Amino acid sequence: MKKLSGLMMAIILSFQALIIPTTAVLASETGNQPVEKRQQAEVGKAEETKEKELETETPLDSTAESTEEPVTKPEAPVEVEPEKPEEPEEKPEAKPEIKPEIKPEIKPEIKPEIKPEVAEPLPAPEAIESDTNKEEQATAQSALPSYSTASNLVLTHNKTTAEFVKKIGEPARKIGQEHDLYASVMIAQAILESASGNSQLAQEPYYNFFGIKGSHNGNSVKFATQEDPGNGALFTTSASFKAYSGYEESLQDYAKLLKQGVNGNSEFYQGVWKSNTDSYKEATAFLTGRYATDTSYDQKLNALIQTYGLTSYDKEQGTIGNGGFIVPVENHTISSPYGDRSFDGRTEFHRGLDFASPANEPIKASKNGVILKAEFDSSWGNYVVIEHEDGMMSLYAHQSASVVSVGDHVEQGQLIGYVGTTGDSTGNHLHLEIGTDTSLSRESLIDPSTVLD
Repeated sequence: MKKLSGLMMAIILSFQALIIPTTAVLASETGNQPVEKRQQAEVGKAEETKEKELETETPLDSTAESTEEPVTKPEAPVEVEPEKPEEPEEKPEAKPEIKPEIKPEIKPEIKPEIKPEVAEPLPAPEAIESDTNKEEQATAQSALPSYSTASNLVLTHNKTTAEFVKKIGEPARKIGQEHDLYASVMIAQAILESASGNSQLAQEPYYNFFGIKGSHNGNSVKFATQEDPGNGALFTTSASFKAYSGYEESLQDYAKLLKQGVNGNSEFYQGVWKSNTDSYKEATAFLTGRYATDTSYDQKLNALIQTYGLTSYDKEQGTIGNGGFIVPVENHTISSPYGDRSFDGRTEFHRGLDFASPANEPIKASKNGVILKAEFDSSWGNYVVIEHEDGMMSLYAHQSASVVSVGDHVEQGQLIGYVGTTGDSTGNHLHLEIGTDTSLSRESLIDPSTVLD
């Protein structure tokens, strides 16, 4: 018991040792107040403990509040969402800005320039005539491979054009002689301006071959026409053109224009007069930009003149007379005469006279002249055409080879090639044609035997 009481005493003393410092601290904090105050302090501590326990519960309340915070969080996307729609609002604005700028600028610029010019002629007939003229001019000029080198071109003959030349050739020759003009240039202009007489303006009842504007004896007709402002860009417009009673009247009025000029200036076209020029090429160059706005006008005229041998109309018409042509080969036999002949069971017209000769027999010029053609043809083979001083023509076909070039001056008896069998031929021979002009039309041909000496 003593041991127990001693142990209890030790515990009590230890407990007091713990209480005294705490009391001392409390006394120092409260100003050494009595014991009742300490008890109140202990009660306050207990209340603080309860408050701490309550604070441990507040997190539950705070979580409840935090569950309410997400209510404010959806507001954040609401604030961000208005910003996103602003981007699509810019895109639709960008699209209309691009489309209107591209479509209106390209389409309207093309359509107004083309459609009004085509539709400008008033009545339907004029619109048709305009389209017809374009097609006819294209047809008339389709034989020209290139106008840039027209002076060196030898073109394929067009039957329609050859017939037109035959119709107006002699009247043009006569009028040209009377007015100091190149008939070759007049004919070439008529071919080009009227599509070889096939344009509606050139046909009955108008007969306007040269596209001359205005009124003749009170007669005129309105047609659509193409003009060149000087830069090669053609545009369509409508104008009044003279109407004539016949094609000779058209040729006469054109010659009058070239001699009397315009606006009281009689020398306006003096550059086309024979007396003021050395060749037809000077006349065609003078007309370019003055009579016609087409910048390649002279090249087209020169090509037509060379192709259809129109220079023969610049001289007085040749006469057959007593001949003047020599036989072009020495060793020969007449194998086929001029005129109708039977061939493969059918009758055909033979354009010339055939001389059967040994291969490579020399061929000589039948008469003085200038080489108009020296080329190959599927029918004639290698052939040469000579334009003679009196306006007549001679052609030498089926040569094995020719030794002359276009533009060469040859004398009667001069070597021009050798006998062969090129082209549509059944053996070595020379086919000789002679005509009263260089058109090579059937109507201009004569029997060579009537003029050969």
